[in-house]
Amino acid sequence: MKKLATFGTVLLVALASTAAFCQSRFERSALEKQKEAAAITHPSHEPLQFGQRRGGVPEDWPQRYDRQHDPENVRLLARLGSRYERLHFYKGFGLAFEMPEIRRSAEMARVMHGLGMKVSLYVGGSMFVETFYRETPAAVSWEQRDQYDRPVPYLVGTQTFRHMPCPNEQGYRDYIKRVLDVGIDTVKADEFFFDNYFLREEPKSCRCQRCIDGFHHWLKKKYPTPETARARFGYPDTDWITVNEWDEFNRPEDVRTVDDPVLQEWIRFRCESLAGQCREFYRHIKSRDPKLVAGFNLKGLYSLNRYWYNAVYHPLFAGDCDFFCFDIEGAAPGLDPRNGALVSEIRSYKMARRLDMACSDGSPGVALAEEMAFNNQKYVEGFGWIGAGYNHYNQGIFSPLAEFFREYNDRYYTATDNVTDVAVLRSWPSMAYSIADCWIAVTLAEQVLIQHRVPFDIIFDEHMHELSRYRAIVLAGQESLSSENVGRLEQFASRGGAVLFTGNTADFNEFRRARRLNPLLGLMGLKEKPKAVTVRKVGSGRLVYVPEIVPGMAITPWERWPLPAAQWVLPANHDQLCQALTENLPGGLSLEAEAPLTTAAEIYRREQSKETIVHFVNYDQDRPLAAFTVRARPQFPGRVKSVTLFSPERDQPLALEFAAEDNVAVFTLPGMNLYSMVVIAQ
Repeated sequence: MKKLATFGTVLLVALASTAAFCQSRFERSALEKQKEAAAITHPSHEPLQFGQRRGGVPEDWPQRYDRQHDPENVRLLARLGSRYERLHFYKGFGLAFEMPEIRRSAEMARVMHGLGMKVSLYVGGSMFVETFYRETPAAVSWEQRDQYDRPVPYLVGTQTFRHMPCPNEQGYRDYIKRVLDVGIDTVKADEFFFDNYFLREEPKSCRCQRCIDGFHHWLKKKYPTPETARARFGYPDTDWITVNEWDEFNRPEDVRTVDDPVLQEWIRFRCESLAGQCREFYRHIKSRDPKLVAGFNLKGLYSLNRYWYNAVYHPLFAGDCDFFCFDIEGAAPGLDPRNGALVSEIRSYKMARRLDMACSDGSPGVALAEEMAFNNQKYVEGFGWIGAGYNHYNQGIFSPLAEFFREYNDRYYTATDNVTDVAVLRSWPSMAYSIADCWIAVTLAEQVLIQHRVPFDIIFDEHMHELSRYRAIVLAGQESLSSENVGRLEQFASRGGAVLFTGNTADFNEFRRARRLNPLLGLMGLKEKPKAVTVRKVGSGRLVYVPEIVPGMAITPWERWPLPAAQWVLPANHDQLCQALTENLPGGLSLEAEAPLTTAAEIYRREQSKETIVHFVNYDQDRPLAAFTVRARPQFPGRVKSVTLFSPERDQPLALEFAAEDNVAVFTLPGMNLYSMVVIAQ
């Protein structure tokens, strides 16, 4: 027995040695850092008093809070590769009340800067009535007020001691700008992150006199003459208009389409009010120092109408927001074990790229691989790249994938632009005035493109003058289109593009007024909707009509989501939809891969190094991928010099054999687990 035990011990040691020998250098680095990281107390963006007032923190919260400020803790963070951290700064208790903790952040920031780290500061968007109103009595009049003139509290848990400020209140805006000045002058911030800047859903929308007066002023500018007012509302003067109120017979949760023209304009006014407030903060920061960075917790793009619910319309932030984060419940990337739905934040990343913003996420595993493959990294002169694996949320991830990303990020993930064969349009009136149907249709159409690996963008009305960068436009259930945008689509098709539209697309105009004849069908020479996929030439291009996107499972709405992320199952007719697009796409696809539909991909061009870069993410973590063939179109003139595979499972890059066929590089990607990157050099 003793000899057997000794043999068993030797065998275990041998197996362990073999496993260690087989580990990649990224795995070894991750294991080493994980050991050191056990001693880290990661900085919290929440001040000490918030955890104490809210409750729910562990009994050693004050001790943990103290440890995060220890210079040795900061030095350990830097030694493990942290480039910047987010510190507590302003939660909403009031500047005087929070100043002792702000000074602690200032001292920590001094240590961080000495180590070459960047400092991000948290700015909360609510007002703590128990402290802030004592310190600043005028703030009582800065509150949002609902239709019953009641304050609008924060929406999570029992935190009714936090009231939401009105976005149209200049006094509050000026106060926050003073807060930002403290962050710039005292703490020496490099970045600001604004949290909880949103509006509540109906019936908790702000109806204070500021907003009502502001709405009327806004309407007067938009419809300045009796003729324009009458055409929109039936009245000669917008001053006659009142915003509807809610009761038990008129409930916002019963609304499925917004047909009331005043409510339609109210949605837009709320979105512009919120964006205007955030724009003022952003521009104040940039006026103080253009090297500073600012981002907002706008969350991403999902199958729920956040224009209607929270007054967030991302395009209104373009040019006045450097990054945004997700942190929304129910959309964690991965495969749903119940039905195989591929859940991702790919839509959010694609939207951010077209709006010139970065995204900030931080979950390990599939979510990190997805961020590597799809995120836009934005460069701010004097600060550097935003949106990398070095962002605030990723600092605490020490996995082989994270180590791989840190090594290659600056070389291969920066200064890229995605290759886009197709654009999916999310038109304002369709998405704003539909609470469910349009969101289901467009989400399912995008799911087809994601899982069939079609290179695509997500665009909005603001991008309709840029259609020439695409070869096809997809309109999935975009029921409300202006005549101007219909004309742009006709021109796009006549010049050689393909326009694929589904269901009731263009049945309504931009005010959601039903058209007698559908203009897109009219361009096809049709008076009625065909029951089968139909293609017609228009000029040198094509219009493609697909009657229906058939859900792949019975849809069960969840809370405000008409199509919960856990139900993002491919449509039953996904092959038909994909075929209708690809067969009519001028020039064919820029990327094709014979991988399972649970594998997503993105293709980029990197001008400065003349490289085409392709990323693959396997969402099915129960099934490693076998080898598969890839056909990718190099994005630069000249012959292909090399095709190289990079993987966190390999110590060194692997040169792949390839063939060049009709300006396409054809190669075989070896089996992979979670993530791979291929670089095509010319």
